Amino acid sequence: SARSARSARSARSAHAEVERRGPKEERGDADQLPPLMPSLVKERVERGPPVTGAFQKLPMVSPSYEIIETALKRADRVGYNKKLKNDGARAKNRAARQLDTLMKELTKPLGTYVEGFLHPEELHPFERALLALSVGEEQYAHCVEGVRSLRKSVVGVSKSYAGQCSKSPTKKEALDLRDEGFAKVESTYKRYSYVLDELKEIAKSLRKLPVVDTRLSTVALVGAPNVGKSSLVQLLSSGLPEIQNYPFTTRSIKMGHFYVNGQRCQVTDTPGLLNREEKDRNEMEMLTLASLQYLMTSVLFVIDLTGECGTSLADQWRIREELLGRFPEKRWIDVFSKSDLLEDELREADELIAEGASGRILRDLADDRGREREEERKQKRKLSPAELACIVGASGSKSVRVSSMTEDGIDALKAAMLEFVVVDEL
Repeated sequence: SARSARSARSARSAHAEVERRGPKEERGDADQLPPLMPSLVKERVERGPPVTGAFQKLPMVSPSYEIIETALKRADRVGYNKKLKNDGARAKNRAARQLDTLMKELTKPLGTYVEGFLHPEELHPFERALLALSVGEEQYAHCVEGVRSLRKSVVGVSKSYAGQCSKSPTKKEALDLRDEGFAKVESTYKRYSYVLDELKEIAKSLRKLPVVDTRLSTVALVGAPNVGKSSLVQLLSSGLPEIQNYPFTTRSIKMGHFYVNGQRCQVTDTPGLLNREEKDRNEMEMLTLASLQYLMTSVLFVIDLTGECGTSLADQWRIREELLGRFPEKRWIDVFSKSDLLEDELREADELIAEGASGRILRDLADDRGREREEERKQKRKLSPAELACIVGASGSKSVRVSSMTEDGIDALKAAMLEFVVVDEL
């Protein structure tokens, strides 16, 4: 009908204006969301322990203008009740049912969104951490509650006018109330429909986050930026992370998979950590720490002994010690990357370790002369065999040397990872 066509054009026009000016500018400072309703966590059916994958199950959110267009068209198509013989009774009945249809067509998708977007407390701890570090818990919860409030407002207005239509004394008054009700419902919806478009963007962001299957053995590659974690993931799994030489190439946690004796396992490529206080770490670093805190991961701590990664060996070692102290229960392997660039130095280091010199070197590096050598080392590109012996010896037997260029040591690393998988199975 003409009214439906005009309403549809109005909805598209309003949406275009929001896109042009932005939702906050369009609604103005005075137009705030209706009061937020209490959380429905306790009202929902008990779901059992949280599991991962909730973000990939989020409902698809339609653009706000499409929802109102569809609702108006379907409400306009509501026919007369042929069982009613009186013309006035048929008109009043149809008017009330049109408002009821408009309400249902608007509130059904809104209810689906409210139910489909879990409260943060219902999420797996790892995914809750991802939510907090990406979208933000407060913004997410406020948006979902906004949709719930919008739904409640639409229901209230629609029912009020539908009831008045049914009880109106004349056909003309019923039709006037119907048109007034349509206009009121539409204006109420449009005033707060920006929350739907915001929810749509939130859903798009959350679906891009990594999916972790907590039932599988998981290995996390951890270390400073540019130490070679992403290159190792390519060799160990199906993951194909971006490989570039600058800090935080891995902008989120990327998941890959590998198979050991037919057992499917997961490997995570995490953003690099810098040696700094917790309060100074950025969101990407916090994602790495969240994966260690909330997932049952074994750790491959990747160390670059060449000095090419941009993080000093001393800082890499401090990061290692910090993580060992924070997560002492984690199964752990030190992985010395880029070993092909230090073949001669590592060979001499092994000889020193065999002679039992690494302990003396550690003590020597701790005194004043050691601090002087630390300053000298900053001017050099490579570590000496003695210094390599110190580091490799301190790592002990739980270490593997690898090269992503020659693939040396990859088989030994896979064999070490097999021990993790076997322990998980037991």
